[in-house]
Amino acid sequence: MARNVIYQGDLEELKEKWANQYIDNGQCARLPQVLTDVGYTGRWLPGPRVVDLAFLLPGTVIANFKLVNGYLKYPNEHNYHAGLFQRYEYGRVMSNGEPCHFSMIDQWVNKRGGVGERGLAAYTPEEAKRRRKAPSDNASEFYVVVVP
Repeated sequence: MARNVIYQGDLEELKEKWANQYIDNGQCARLPQVLTDVGYTGRWLPGPRVVDLAFLLPGTVIANFKLVNGYLKYPNEHNYHAGLFQRYEYGRVMSNGEPCHFSMIDQWVNKRGGVGERGLAAYTPEEAKRRRKAPSDNASEFYVVVVP
């Protein structure tokens, strides 16, 4: 039976400890892989969409998935992302003026500062296309990661 994976530590301590450095090689998937037992990305499956849930535990592993040969898979490609869910923001306005749906703890190569928090706005498919938003920048494209 598939299960979701949750980081068991303190998220504030995690952000403080890793604020100026990357975990492992800095790739986004390495953050949850090193900090949890989520395992290699080939076994990751999409659970529910984060924006469709009323509650989600902080530290839950989340990621974007891509339809490949009829199956949703974590693609390990540019514009797809993984990290740890932090909290629902209920429309808090981000610095770019967009309403924030939820925030996550993440990292990526070349991200200034290393591990940190960022907010995400939710877009419809039409809106995302018009605004040229990649899945990694659209709250509507994040799913809870489940593993066998």
